[in-house]
Amino acid sequence: MKTICFVVPKFPSVSETFVTNQIIVAKKQGYSVCVLTYKLGNLEQSSQRDLFEKYEILKDTIAIDYKIPKTKRKQLGVGLFLIIRYFKYWIKPVNVSLKHRVLNWPFLLKFYEKFKHVDVFHVQFALGGKAIAEMKENGLLKAKLITTFHGHDAHFQNKNVLQHLQNTYRVLFKMSNYVTVNTPFLEAQVLELGCKQETLKVVSMAIDVAYFKSDSIKELPNQADVKLISVGRLIEMKGFEYAIKAVKILVDEGINTHYTIIGEGELYKSLEDQIQVLELTNHVTLVGKKSQEEIRSALQSHHIYLMSSVTNAKGRCETQGVVTAEAQAMGLPVVAFNNGGIPYTIREDETGILLPEKDVEAYAAAILEILESPEIFQRMSRQARDFAVTNFSNQLMSERFSTLYEN
Repeated sequence: MKTICFVVPKFPSVSETFVTNQIIVAKKQGYSVCVLTYKLGNLEQSSQRDLFEKYEILKDTIAIDYKIPKTKRKQLGVGLFLIIRYFKYWIKPVNVSLKHRVLNWPFLLKFYEKFKHVDVFHVQFALGGKAIAEMKENGLLKAKLITTFHGHDAHFQNKNVLQHLQNTYRVLFKMSNYVTVNTPFLEAQVLELGCKQETLKVVSMAIDVAYFKSDSIKELPNQADVKLISVGRLIEMKGFEYAIKAVKILVDEGINTHYTIIGEGELYKSLEDQIQVLELTNHVTLVGKKSQEEIRSALQSHHIYLMSSVTNAKGRCETQGVVTAEAQAMGLPVVAFNNGGIPYTIREDETGILLPEKDVEAYAAAILEILESPEIFQRMSRQARDFAVTNFSNQLMSERFSTLYEN
């Protein structure tokens, strides 16, 4: 039985449900699984507590602690002892600074020696794989290394940041057997960072399409409110302020609608203020963080999913967005702004509609177009489910990653 070690920045984490998903899929495939995390969170921070307990994920989760002494004197003393102990690995030519090699490497060597039995390290978010790549190049670790980029780990605003990331990832790209990205949009960014095309694979983040499945055929209500929904962190990039403005247009036109936003974050107060100023307190509700089960239930009771993500002030945008796949699997047509990797997550005019970024009037008009035609709604709802099953199922993802693990 092969051992797959997932490496994540923080675990559990409220926003990274896709990592938990991949871990569970690997367990179901029969792999022995462990998790290394740079910051061990609380179970309460996860929206998937039931899954953590069912699959006993935390039992095999280890916090990364190199136990580097706090005083320089002790660090050098203990480090010298460890250098002698691991000298055949420590002396290997690897493109790292002498300071890093002397002060940090001895403690990295001691820590990662315990993981020499691992067959595959699967790094989620590239920055977390730098140390493992170094330990692989110096010969301590023999495992296969797969690095998965998710977006912010590949983002660069200018040439200086680009050059910094190219230097940071040089050893990682050299030692990674495969590098995966979730969309062709992210693929282009990672290639600019210096990754070789032959090691780069596009593997979409997947969902449990058996779990995210509507209990009944979606239909537009005759008299009841039309229900719109979004799920995500309350941050600038999610663009909820634009979706709220579009709802205001619909309400002013006499459309009986209600918009639910699931999530928490730094913009909660400003969005709450916007809702009050626009006199939408009866039409827009911020419901805070919800569990995976609660999100599924909410998608079941709503009709259209609003993907309002935009490019933020730092130039970042969505590279995929798992919840869009979840919504489509539940039979919800999607109305989205056209940016980043979003065009790869829906089938335009078949499962949803793409609009120019931040064009609130066009966004509202697209929602209205679906609402005014039960035929369009039902066609999109049916095709949304088919599209999600065909392109974002756990089975498809597991087959693709299993090929990389075993190849």
